[in-house]
Amino acid sequence: MTPLLSIIIPHKITRLNNEAMLLNIAMLNENTVSPFELIIDTEAPKCPYQIWNEVAKTARGKFLVFSNTDVLMAPDWDVYMLACKPNTIVTGYLVEPGNIGVAPVNVHKDFGRSPASFRRQEFEDYAVNSIVPEIKVERAWYMPCCVDKEWFLSTGGFDTSKGSFPTPLDIIFFDRCRDELGTKFLRADSWAYHFQNLSGRE
Repeated sequence: MTPLLSIIIPHKITRLNNEAMLLNIAMLNENTVSPFELIIDTEAPKCPYQIWNEVAKTARGKFLVFSNTDVLMAPDWDVYMLACKPNTIVTGYLVEPGNIGVAPVNVHKDFGRSPASFRRQEFEDYAVNSIVPEIKVERAWYMPCCVDKEWFLSTGGFDTSKGSFPTPLDIIFFDRCRDELGTKFLRADSWAYHFQNLSGRE
């Protein structure tokens, strides 16, 4: 079956990251409705933006989902992400425990600060029972996000001429899409949990 989604994750191999990746894979398999392929690139610490750009070219899905090792998807996270069209970027609601600062557009709620302490059922219940619009016009956090593959490739992707991680090339990309392309930003009823700075805590 041809996947509808290509989920691309740069993965830096460390003990905590590996633990998070096992959770990540289990929750994707159990919580995703659409047919998908999961592409885990272990060339990190190669720049993740470079990985997303390169892997996007050979991904088989109509839509690309850029995500990270320590981002765990709630049930049915992909359903409203499929509102994605060319020149549209779809994001969701990112829940963070506060290991580092939590951006105002994200949700500050602690369901565990590491893979070992993660309270999956509590997080999933919270996500399923949260009442938000299925889709609204709003620019939210940058990752995870869903984009039309052919459209993303036509933009040239993340501009690695401006640097590499930790330079926020996702912010630069979103700003360029808004200013130069008139890109539409949508926020879906899609929930994920982010441990925050997992690699930096090894």
